[in-house]
Amino acid sequence: MAQPKRVLVIYTGGTFGMLKNEKGVLVPQKNIEAVIRRLPQLHDNDYWQKKLENTKLKEYLALPDGKDTEQKILYKILEYDELKDSSDFTLDDWLKMVRDIKRFYHDYDGFVVLHGTDTTAYGASVLSFMLEVIGKTVVLTGAQIPIFQPRSDGTNNFFCAVLIAATLYIPEVTVFSGSRLIRGCRVKKVSNTRIQAFDSPNYPPLLEAKTILDIDPRTQLYPRGSVPDECRIHDKLSPKVYVLRVAPTITPELIRAVFEGMEGVVLETYGNGNIPIKRKEIYKEIERAVKNNVIVVNVTQCINGTVLGKAIYETGLLLVECGVVPAFDMTAEAALAKLSYVLTKTELGYNEKVELMKTSIRGELYNPAHSAN
Repeated sequence: MAQPKRVLVIYTGGTFGMLKNEKGVLVPQKNIEAVIRRLPQLHDNDYWQKKLENTKLKEYLALPDGKDTEQKILYKILEYDELKDSSDFTLDDWLKMVRDIKRFYHDYDGFVVLHGTDTTAYGASVLSFMLEVIGKTVVLTGAQIPIFQPRSDGTNNFFCAVLIAATLYIPEVTVFSGSRLIRGCRVKKVSNTRIQAFDSPNYPPLLEAKTILDIDPRTQLYPRGSVPDECRIHDKLSPKVYVLRVAPTITPELIRAVFEGMEGVVLETYGNGNIPIKRKEIYKEIERAVKNNVIVVNVTQCINGTVLGKAIYETGLLLVECGVVPAFDMTAEAALAKLSYVLTKTELGYNEKVELMKTSIRGELYNPAHSAN
């Protein structure tokens, strides 16, 4: 019989493991492993007692058998000392996750990160860029309803995430939720009430969970054998980045205040990348920032759509002419994460960083002019 597959599950917090406290609000709970061990959908206790309890593998849990694999899948839970609502996550939290994946890379066949849904799109994007080479599958997942509740979506999300991490060759960062696996740097949270919390607005899901789990071959970035079985990380991120949304009440003073001290700004604009052109003072503030080597990336406010390198409307032409970088079909979350990553590439000059922002390096965008993927 083949050796069992092993998966490391990193539990960081989030709704998945929350209970109500004395004030009646949800907070993360410690010792999630004890809860999962009592769930027959997620842990094969008979197998554990017969095969693992008296061995060096007793710290593992065993995924129940299914028709998706003939190999037994074992998983170990690494629970962080400080569990957080993902709204409290900072760049340091994602740095820790990336470093842990690298630290344990050769001990496991795949990785699952239990992550709060509110910032999953940011976290998945950050991890996508920081993991410059990853030869194994990484899946972020979580829940809209805590695992303690009968209707929790966390049970299926967890099961599928572990199964995918163990059995499918997808050497990149992904997100599983509801019934879909999405590229990490393409995901966006679109609902705080629906079980299907996430969408991939400008790119198809990598797979749709049906009676079997089969990746859509058209979405594969890396055929088997094209990525070395190793983990190389870039564990630096610039905190001097921010997202500024254009609104009718925007003022030059507001733009100046946001841009002050920033190395990069993601500008969420109207439609195809437009700003109000009748108010020259707004444009002048953006132009001034670009001249001071602030990288400004133009992302559409629309859920679905693109900002191209060639303006369609007069209201977008000024930004192109002054050197604002088009985001193409990147999400705002991916643009922010990529900007934070690119800005710490000290070996690159300003123009090279701009070009890298316009080039797909993890499947995060499609640039018809010079996409690398």
